[in-house]
Amino acid sequence: MTITEQDLQLTLDTLQPATAGSGKASNRLCVVISDVHFTDGTVGNQSAEETVWAEFFADLTDTCQNQDIDELTLILDGDVVDMIRTSVWAEAGVYPWQRSNPQFKECLHKIMDGILLLHDRPPAKGEQSGGFFYHLKQLPGDLKDQNPNVDLNVLVLLGNHDKEIFADPEVLRRFYEDCLGQPVSSLKPEYRAWIGNMYFGDANRFKATDSVPWLPFYWGDADLRLFVTHGQWRDRSNSLAISATADVPGWNTKDGWAAKAWQKLNYRPFTEACFGDTVAAGVLSTFIWHSKTKLAEAFNEPGATAPNLTRIKRILDELDLYRPNSAAVSRILQETSRSSTDARVRTIIENELFSALKDWLSWDYTLASAPSSQRLGLRLARYWLKLTESLLQSRIQLQFVRGVLKVLDWLEKVRPSSVYSEDGASLKNLLAFPTFQEALLKQGFQIHGEGHTHIPLQAEADIDSPTRKNFTYVNFGAWRDQIVDKENGGFRRRGIGRSLYVLNRQKRSEYRYFVRDNLSWSDRMDKLD
Repeated sequence: MTITEQDLQLTLDTLQPATAGSGKASNRLCVVISDVHFTDGTVGNQSAEETVWAEFFADLTDTCQNQDIDELTLILDGDVVDMIRTSVWAEAGVYPWQRSNPQFKECLHKIMDGILLLHDRPPAKGEQSGGFFYHLKQLPGDLKDQNPNVDLNVLVLLGNHDKEIFADPEVLRRFYEDCLGQPVSSLKPEYRAWIGNMYFGDANRFKATDSVPWLPFYWGDADLRLFVTHGQWRDRSNSLAISATADVPGWNTKDGWAAKAWQKLNYRPFTEACFGDTVAAGVLSTFIWHSKTKLAEAFNEPGATAPNLTRIKRILDELDLYRPNSAAVSRILQETSRSSTDARVRTIIENELFSALKDWLSWDYTLASAPSSQRLGLRLARYWLKLTESLLQSRIQLQFVRGVLKVLDWLEKVRPSSVYSEDGASLKNLLAFPTFQEALLKQGFQIHGEGHTHIPLQAEADIDSPTRKNFTYVNFGAWRDQIVDKENGGFRRRGIGRSLYVLNRQKRSEYRYFVRDNLSWSDRMDKLD
């Protein structure tokens, strides 16, 4: 994969909104976090605890005061709102790739309602918690209280779990206004022109103040030496391969960073439904909702003797925390195999899982959107379920499908260019990033940052450059709970989070950058074990 000069020039021309600049030295701070995945909570809530956000925003204001910051840029690097992990699609009988369905936009608004209800609420009386969006909208005032001259800029980049909000301008408007506290009519002309140029090569695309600009796909700042994008452009399962036609170019992840081709494609590889983020994640949410519904129906009937469902409901709600998706299937089958699991519960869960996987494998869009290397395995699993469905041996059938999924996930992970392994940050891969091309190196860029994988990584590279020899790759991981194995067996839940701080104090000729990793444990999380 070779990035063309045309791609690099377009990237350089659309790094950020055009600004005149004061010409004066200033102290600048940029803070980046990624993958907060705020959901409506209907199939589990895996976001970081509210107390974490109070501490995070307090640290932002304290750092600005202690470092005498004049300009703070806060970047949320994609997957901020998660429009896939919800029961709304299953309840409506609509799948998140069916954008022409009359109920599609209604579902988007309902999901956004739930997200705001959970993550925009103020702290309870006498507490310091409160939702992320509440604290974000308080941030300008908190900064002004400490330093009335500080300038705040909040940017959200496009991820792969929030792209559905592009499908309805009114939902995107709600994201800007209700989540970020940025009235669309007040968005600066420079910002509007930047987004229009990036995606469509048309500065006037979002010129009208009642139009709703898309979220940027990337952002860069030469003074901060930082380039940021979400990272889905390297992931075969979470970007859509496009075949070339007489009118438009084709693209897949092997083609690498191709800003010009993406523009000609209207960024369809990253705005349309994909195999991993939309199809696989959507079916997992559907399974969770159907299972919980069937359990409630089975044991709420008069005279029914209900088993204790606390454990199984908790496990269903936390399935999304397992990576990769085959691990979620393994976890639920491990649970139903326990001798202590009520036979009625086991039957319901395994039947619903079988039904969900059978439906998923039967959809033409599953195979059409899957990476080509995985289609043979998926077809094999599809035919196996069809051939054996009449045998009524769902556990054996499920174990076979689980095995196929594990093999496919393993094959994807061991690829040298996989974004899900340490080798994904090898020098060979780093040299394919736009940040480490001569055109950007000449501008002084030093750091390439991305999220997406939920795996916090960092790598150093020695690259021949006219400006310096030391360069850094940073993956921001995720801000959410995770499930980890305990040394003596079993699982434990803990919170994780990572922030990148890039500090350029021009008034003192000081430049440095660092990450702050947040690992948290609590009684609340332990009660979920």
